[in-house]
Amino acid sequence: MKIKQRSKKKKHVGKIIGLIILAGIITAVVYSYYQQKESEQYQWKWVTSGPFSINKNQYKLGENIFMVVSNLQPTDVGQIVIVDPKGDTFSKISFNGTMKSSFKQFFKPTTERSLALCNATDLVGHWNIIFKGVPYKSIPFEIVNDWIPGSQAELQPVPKGLDPC
Repeated sequence: MKIKQRSKKKKHVGKIIGLIILAGIITAVVYSYYQQKESEQYQWKWVTSGPFSINKNQYKLGENIFMVVSNLQPTDVGQIVIVDPKGDTFSKISFNGTMKSSFKQFFKPTTERSLALCNATDLVGHWNIIFKGVPYKSIPFEIVNDWIPGSQAELQPVPKGLDPC
């Protein structure tokens, strides 16, 4: 009689161990799937025009735009012009392939009184990076109305009453 009870207990213990192992495998698979999805979200999808590249084509408010310039030819001399959604020049960066064939640059669109970018919503929209002096196509990118966590404090509105705000 005791032998039958022990074999029944062993069967139950075996089933429980099997279920625990199965639950562990399922948990590991689900965790791996979500980790992969999360890492895909943070992979950059480079947008390129000639030797000029930016790390992606859509950014959030408060996010840096990374630009990599590589393999400039000695004849590549000009300016990178960053144009805001209103069509105004936000920034200019000069380049000269005889002096530097490669460099990295980053910029962060911010509120700017002189450009009438008075609050963060003025930054939202389609921007362009234009290359003057060289035959490369411009690189468009977009800033969406979504924030990088913690960046709201960095993008303060320009006080009202200051021209042109």
